[in-house]
Amino acid sequence: MKDIMDYLKKNLGLEDVHTNKEEETIIVPEHSFYEIILMKIKNLDDFIDALRHIEEEKNPIIMDLSHFERDVPEDFSTAGEKLKAFRDRTGGEAILLCKNGKNIIIITPPEIKLIRK
Repeated sequence: MKDIMDYLKKNLGLEDVHTNKEEETIIVPEHSFYEIILMKIKNLDDFIDALRHIEEEKNPIIMDLSHFERDVPEDFSTAGEKLKAFRDRTGGEAILLCKNGKNIIIITPPEIKLIRK
């Protein structure tokens, strides 16, 4: 019934100018969805490309670094330095997920916060 009265008031020009209507606040995320990418990193170029992808596309990546650490140990320490520089420069986060024989990490852009529990 209220809807009918509001409709008539509006069409007849009798609408109250100072009507207090509740305004809804709509929060729209910057990204409509996030893709979480799983990747096996085999060399330093793969690692750098993954960091670039995180920065440009704003999607987190779960990286398996086992092959990289085993096959190219001299570049593995360089990757650690690049990850630290990435975190300092962008504000992204990284967490080691598994270490038992496999080095699996997740790296996120600054828009996604990781909570350690």
